[in-house]
Amino acid sequence: MKKKYSKYILVLLLIISFLACKKKVKVVSEKKAPISVSVVSVTENDIKEYLTFNGVTQYQKKENIRSNVTGYISWMKYKIGDNIRSGQTFASVRTKEQDALKEAVKIDSSLAKFVNPITIKSNATGIFTVLNVTRNDYVAEGDVLATVVQPKSLVVQVNVPYEYEDAIQIGSSCEIVLQNGKSLHAKVTGTLPTIDPVAQSQIFLIALPDANLPENLNVQVKTIYKEDTTAITIPKTALQTNELLTEFWVMKVVNDSLALKQKVLPLLKNDSLVQVKSESLNVHDLVITEGGYQMQDSTIVKIK
Repeated sequence: MKKKYSKYILVLLLIISFLACKKKVKVVSEKKAPISVSVVSVTENDIKEYLTFNGVTQYQKKENIRSNVTGYISWMKYKIGDNIRSGQTFASVRTKEQDALKEAVKIDSSLAKFVNPITIKSNATGIFTVLNVTRNDYVAEGDVLATVVQPKSLVVQVNVPYEYEDAIQIGSSCEIVLQNGKSLHAKVTGTLPTIDPVAQSQIFLIALPDANLPENLNVQVKTIYKEDTTAITIPKTALQTNELLTEFWVMKVVNDSLALKQKVLPLLKNDSLVQVKSESLNVHDLVITEGGYQMQDSTIVKIK
């Protein structure tokens, strides 16, 4: 009986061994390929954060040339953009009475001195920006014939929201960016003591006596808001955040192969850099700038 059971056990073991050999499972150890990333070093920089306001060029000193008599313009040689000096003759005007005296002069030559046209002289030195008359036009006494501006009186008017009253004041340095990409460096020279009731902004003035700019040109005015000369900075492309902008972090690379998620607090910013504050981030540490979007903590990476 024991032999019979032993025989059955032996046959069962042979069957199990046969099935095990037939259904071998190949175990493959899967190893994920590292993610290729670009990195830069954390640096220490002098970083400045700017405020940018809109401005427009204006001439502060303008003078109108008015007619001092009623009549017709008999002579006027100027055009817009021409220069004139104070005391120079702007135009000549002949009156209806003078035209009537032309016949009387033939009888009484002493009346000839009253026939000559009346001259209108400029009361300012500058450039013509407005000309309202041409030759043979009829003008009345007191009419504005032209407008002369003084180029040295050119200023930029800047509308500054009142919340930034402490950030800009007379004497503050600023950069004026023109539409062609060029920039001018100047200082705030004055302010108007009124507030726009709708925009709640105040007008500041920046004098540009040597700038050759047209009036009503829109410009941008940049002034330093905050500055840190020893700021720990990273490129803007290295900073990551959540959808609510409540958490910020960078992916720090250690041992040239492992990316660790490090929380940071962003502070000052400029066009390309961000100042960050972090207990675990130091100068010369490597942070990911490309390839780290939505990367998980402790990811294996490969530096390009």
